[in-house]
Amino acid sequence: MDQMDDTSAGQRQGAGDDDRPRRTLGERLAAGPEPVYIPRLADQRLRDLLATAPAVELRGPRGCGKTTTALRQARSAFYLDDHEDAELLRVDARAVFEASEPPILIDEWQQAPDVLWTVKRIVDRAPDESGLFIITGSLRSTQASQIPSTGRVMPLDMFPLTVAEKKRGASASLFDKIAAGDLGSSASGLDANDYMDMALESGYPLAMTMPSKALRASALRARVDQTLNVDSMLGRQDRVKLLEFARVYASHTARVAPLTSLCEEAGITRTTGRAYMALLERTYLAHEAPAFVPGGVSRVQKSPKRLLVDAGLAAAVWGSDAWAIRRSGDLRGRLMETFVAAQLRVEHDPRVSGQGLCHFRRDGAQEVDFILDGGPRGIVGVEVKAGERAGLHEARHLLWLRDQLGSRFLGGVVLHTAPRRPVVLSPAVGDGSGGGRVWAAPLSTLWQ
Repeated sequence: MDQMDDTSAGQRQGAGDDDRPRRTLGERLAAGPEPVYIPRLADQRLRDLLATAPAVELRGPRGCGKTTTALRQARSAFYLDDHEDAELLRVDARAVFEASEPPILIDEWQQAPDVLWTVKRIVDRAPDESGLFIITGSLRSTQASQIPSTGRVMPLDMFPLTVAEKKRGASASLFDKIAAGDLGSSASGLDANDYMDMALESGYPLAMTMPSKALRASALRARVDQTLNVDSMLGRQDRVKLLEFARVYASHTARVAPLTSLCEEAGITRTTGRAYMALLERTYLAHEAPAFVPGGVSRVQKSPKRLLVDAGLAAAVWGSDAWAIRRSGDLRGRLMETFVAAQLRVEHDPRVSGQGLCHFRRDGAQEVDFILDGGPRGIVGVEVKAGERAGLHEARHLLWLRDQLGSRFLGGVVLHTAPRRPVVLSPAVGDGSGGGRVWAAPLSTLWQ
């Protein structure tokens, strides 16, 4: 059985299974779940940060597996969405923590944010200690709530599962493969339908365990509703309008859409739209790709690319199944882009300076779907095609960008859905001083 959601209670017994052992609810809860843990890229990153920092905040979307991952390394745990644990810490958090063995997990900190002040005081007393606290939350800190942890808690983002994680693979990142000039030589054996099924499966652990596609879509829609319906997050927002804005946003995933257009479509003011947009980002339902703005290139658009955090989540909010998406070139393309972004986003290692996921757009004339910005190492360009065509025509914007950036352009790739092996479309310019190779490769290159 795959890794379960943060709040999973384990496997359910079939109602008609009369031979199963009879257990009370208390007995079943005491036994607890026994899922097979799926190793995450965040595991080693969390371990490394705990070895050097007194506290780490593991943050990301609700239900992506943060608590399960944190418990692999914590020796004590307090769940602030549990009334008894929250009350225990409200009475005397300092005494409780000092009597607990570190690393101490503080789960869902936003349910009792004042506990961060206690963490601050403990860390201030022992600035040279490492691995004291793991703090998890499904809500990005605001400026006010960050005050206690500023400079003291190292952030680490975690997202829904990638295909590489599901397959328990240990593949190098796409950035490193292209920088090394080696995308492998094996054909994928997968076609467009296979990739669409992978995208629709979602990376949310609970959705992955659903016994039918309809239940999975229902669980993903509920994920959006539940995330935005938590009182501590919602405040005075109009829930109906907020959910409509989330639907409109999902309809524009993988697009560069002005906020004004989103607000007009949702029937809200720009001021309200800014607040709703901030909430989608704060709850990690949206995780946008900022514009890549290289020096010396004119007329570069600076708007972000809108992206939901998970492709299966996007399709569920659209209300579209595989049949409907296959019949729409627009939906198919944006599903694949959102899917690829989800894989690349998790590959980003915060321990590597400057590396991040961006996009490039220049007055509608040139556009590259994604830029992997490696800071001083250089950049990698990625084009995503939902079809099988991936030639020089599809690579023309990558080649144009290579001409502008020269040696800073480490290489590029056109990712496609054909069952073909990677091929070089254009060799490196000279000794690489004019830019690296441009490839055509199957989407499976992301995890093979």
